[in-house]
Amino acid sequence: MSDMYSFADVDSYYSKKEPVVKAKKRKASDLRTNILKILVGVLFAVLVIEAVIYVVIIPCTASVQIRFSGLTQYTPEEIIRLCGLNVRQTWINFDTGAVSSKLKKMPLFESVQVEKSFPDQVIITVSERTTAAIAIAEVDGKSVAVQIDKTGYVYRVDGNIPAGNIPIISGLTFENPHPGIRLNPKLRPLLKQIGTILETKPAYFSAISEIRISPKDYGEYDLILYPMHSKIRVLADKELNEESLQYMMVVLDVIDSLDPDVTEVDLRYGAVSYKTRNSDRPYQLRGVALKNDSNRR
Repeated sequence: MSDMYSFADVDSYYSKKEPVVKAKKRKASDLRTNILKILVGVLFAVLVIEAVIYVVIIPCTASVQIRFSGLTQYTPEEIIRLCGLNVRQTWINFDTGAVSSKLKKMPLFESVQVEKSFPDQVIITVSERTTAAIAIAEVDGKSVAVQIDKTGYVYRVDGNIPAGNIPIISGLTFENPHPGIRLNPKLRPLLKQIGTILETKPAYFSAISEIRISPKDYGEYDLILYPMHSKIRVLADKELNEESLQYMMVVLDVIDSLDPDVTEVDLRYGAVSYKTRNSDRPYQLRGVALKNDSNRR
């Protein structure tokens, strides 16, 4: 009987202790829950503050960050100075339309795109004009270099000459040369041809010091090419391409081997003739036929 009472006492002890253990566990669980709620609340508050800063404060108060894409000949600082961009204005007040219009008026660019990137950036993507030919003009009594692109558009009149095998074109006349003017429509195909050669085989123009435009009747013209390392001038029609330049080099090599006194070579009209220093009478050169004669008449 005593054993039975002993077991009964143990059961009574554990039955009294169990609620206490459960209460402690419940308190610990409640504490963890409260801590988790506090952490979630703090995190939510931080996210709200960051969202307010990102969505409201930065766009409305921070200075706009301007990024340029496509610049190779100029620095962002030069463009900002030339077009008078206000880099201290806020992103929310930045007028992309006005800035785009201002940049498009600059003759340095073929195309301009201005886009806002939230929260504080403006991305300006430009396509620069490149020089297809250089002409020499008189400005205030001084000779300055005029840079012309492949569309015949004059975009720089500042005396600077870009690096590379850029041909010099003479025979052009300018009245008050300034950026923004365009060449006569009849001359624009020539600039396009030169631009194409510069993109594919620019080395051809390293052998030519000057391309002179020789006017004909009714606004037409021929070309006079001056090789870099020769005293011979070459008369050609207005079709200028890789084939015609390559052919010119071949003819000059042949002429040099035949007569050192040649001063002029005529490649027009599908035949080759030349003049010497001692005679104005043209001589026909046999054995060097032009390709696609019918296209060159």
